[in-house]
Amino acid sequence: MSNDGEKGPKPGEAARRPGETKQAGGGTSPPAPRRRPGEKPFIPFARFEDVVVRCGHVEKFGLLPEGQDRFREGRRKKAMGRDCKACRERKQREEQEAAQARRAEKEKRKMQDAEQTPGPEKAARSQPGRLPDGSQFEVRYDAAKERWSGSLTVPTPGGTPATFTGSGSALFPLLANLDKQYRATLT
Repeated sequence: MSNDGEKGPKPGEAARRPGETKQAGGGTSPPAPRRRPGEKPFIPFARFEDVVVRCGHVEKFGLLPEGQDRFREGRRKKAMGRDCKACRERKQREEQEAAQARRAEKEKRKMQDAEQTPGPEKAARSQPGRLPDGSQFEVRYDAAKERWSGSLTVPTPGGTPATFTGSGSALFPLLANLDKQYRATLT
């Protein structure tokens, strides 16, 4: 079999991608820009007319050559329904400045809140630190009463473990309450 009738690279050559051309030096050039199938070429405006836009200013409206602009009335209506470019840019700039001022104010409040001393709500939280090794929670749920009940057993250096009991409508608050009871004995 010979390579004469087949398409493809010759022995020792790499396959080229569609759109690449072989250069004299042996390399390949980048692919040529390709238009999408059915894409029409760019048609420049033939002339311009003045239209009064929503903000009251006059702006240029581009007209394509006759017979090539089937959407002219829709484009004109859209152009007349929005502000001119200068007003749109000014409005965008004002919105950005307002957003920046809001961010700065928010950052300022955040810094002031951080400088204040912690309030009573932060002091009411449980103390940091872990329970002693071997501590054990035992919980049960009573569906008839819709309540959790449980106990916390903490080993002590004296050998007799300390036990704290309680109940609550939800599991996590019950566990936090048992932990709080244990921490109260430490102080």
